[in-house]
Amino acid sequence: MRMRTRGHLDERLEGCRQLFLGDGPLPSPLHIEIGCGKGDFINQTARLHPELWYIAVERVSNVIVLAMEKAKAAELTNLKFILGDFAANAERFPDGSVDRIYLNFSDPWPKNGYAKRRLTHGRFLELYKRILSDKGEIHFKTDNRELFEFSLETFPKNGFTTGEVTFDLHNSGFEGNIMTEYERRFSEMGTPICRLVAKKV
Repeated sequence: MRMRTRGHLDERLEGCRQLFLGDGPLPSPLHIEIGCGKGDFINQTARLHPELWYIAVERVSNVIVLAMEKAKAAELTNLKFILGDFAANAERFPDGSVDRIYLNFSDPWPKNGYAKRRLTHGRFLELYKRILSDKGEIHFKTDNRELFEFSLETFPKNGFTTGEVTFDLHNSGFEGNIMTEYERRFSEMGTPICRLVAKKV
């Protein structure tokens, strides 16, 4: 769905204002998704686990509004949103406040000169390491083989172990996978999905 005018977008965001993360202490136990897109994954996950709290971060306003409208329609009370870049909002998360981070189909930034923009680059992993609890995990999925291999190198170099590594998630026997809108599209095209879990050392 495309937003025809900026005013229309502003009205829709205003209609979901109560879903933006406010000030004050964060709930616990807390999981966050960085780059939630249209919100299929985070909405379904929050619905299945009402005992947990979720925060979705997305920097594109005409995308996050779709995710927020889904949460509003489902009357989810355990999901909040942040509009903006994660790095610019990282200080909103105290040290050790997050138990799990989801990175689903992040922009691969394929050119070498843009490597620092990848969400599994060392500069982001340092931020994650600070906000993750001692038992904290990062669940990472991508269709981009080069980004996945890059990440398999960067996680151990920045204080994480990696496990549950697969280069073909949908044929791995893994149960309980919740697909994103991108994942569904890539799967229909026959593109293998890569997945790993990185744990804070």
